[in-house]
Amino acid sequence: MAITRHLFLGVNDLPRLLDLVRKMPSSCRHIVDWPWRLSTPAIQAGGDAVFWEDEAGLMVGFAAWQYYWAALDFFILPGPLQDEVEADLFSWADQRFRERDAARGKPLPYWGEFWQEDHDRQQLLQAHGFVVDEYERYVYLEHPLENLPTVPALPVGFTLRSLRGVEEVAAYAELHRAAFQTPSMTPEWRARTLQMPSYRPELDLVIVAPDGSLAGFCVGWLEPARQLAQIEPIGVHPRFQHHGLGQILLLEILQRFKQHGALKAIVETDLDRSPARHAYASAGFQQAHIVRAIGKWVNPAD
Repeated sequence: MAITRHLFLGVNDLPRLLDLVRKMPSSCRHIVDWPWRLSTPAIQAGGDAVFWEDEAGLMVGFAAWQYYWAALDFFILPGPLQDEVEADLFSWADQRFRERDAARGKPLPYWGEFWQEDHDRQQLLQAHGFVVDEYERYVYLEHPLENLPTVPALPVGFTLRSLRGVEEVAAYAELHRAAFQTPSMTPEWRARTLQMPSYRPELDLVIVAPDGSLAGFCVGWLEPARQLAQIEPIGVHPRFQHHGLGQILLLEILQRFKQHGALKAIVETDLDRSPARHAYASAGFQQAHIVRAIGKWVNPAD
């Protein structure tokens, strides 16, 4: 049975992509927060995301080079076409990496990720040339959503509510850039997340300061079929840190996850981000996995 490769075209391809992701094992990366990652400007610009379908039109594979996280995201449907998809997926990735290097004017390593104990995915990456500088990238934390503490009261003058849709994405983008000290977030990126099939406004929280500005945010993603939820992202403006806003957002989103039927919540953070790890531990998260990364240089002559 033949497979064909197609450029990922965003909204039109989302229903079939959602179906594919739901067939992936729980150890596969980004089975809950994929809507956030696929809303990025780099993906929408075209060329960095593709999918494979069989003769019946079933999506059997997907891959995206994630510029902002320097990682290759991919899903391959287990089954008789798995080897064929795998071969073409990594062939496409190599070509895309070469194009990226040529546009940049210099080569850089590209990275694949896997849980530390996921030897199958590690061996798959190694078989396709990802053999450079393996290192620990993230810690993957889980919360059983049991015995949740009461959400603390907000400081006087602050309010918690849902993001007000498209009309507030510019204010959100400004807050996000300040919280993470990065220029990457744009109103267009944030607006696209609102169109994702798994987006729920009630899980898109902001805290408003007394002066009317946005002080903090927390976006939650829910996968009902797995009864699993993920936080991606959460942050507080530097002006309003040390007011307990992050903990309030964290405990509020956990309550809402549970109300929506989730049995477990997950979040990832950098291994060396000690304040964030302490905050998650204080809310009841426990370490479940270490996410490792392994790199690859692409030779333009290959």
